[in-house]
Amino acid sequence: MPTALTFRGGRLLERLPRWPDHEFAESDYRHGNGTLRLRIVCVEWEIAIVRDGSTWLATDAIEIDSAGNPIGRRQIFIRAERLPAPLARKRPRLRAGQTARAGVTP
Repeated sequence: MPTALTFRGGRLLERLPRWPDHEFAESDYRHGNGTLRLRIVCVEWEIAIVRDGSTWLATDAIEIDSAGNPIGRRQIFIRAERLPAPLARKRPRLRAGQTARAGVTP
């Protein structure tokens, strides 16, 4: 899921992915073998299963190859504690004129 729209200098900037690319070991996702590199698109927080003493969350992700190119979409269960934190959303900074902040009237 992309971040909120970002404006700089009156221009709309390109949206960034919400989560960075992340490598998951074989023990961090269900029914897989080997290391898997994913860019998470969406986490289904309401679809959680508890197995082996861990919570697993359903995710929708894009698989990334070793060169950084997308391979395709995957729906996969990932161990909850191994999910990376989403990138912080930057809120637009609304600035008043310098004179108004300094308490000086024009």
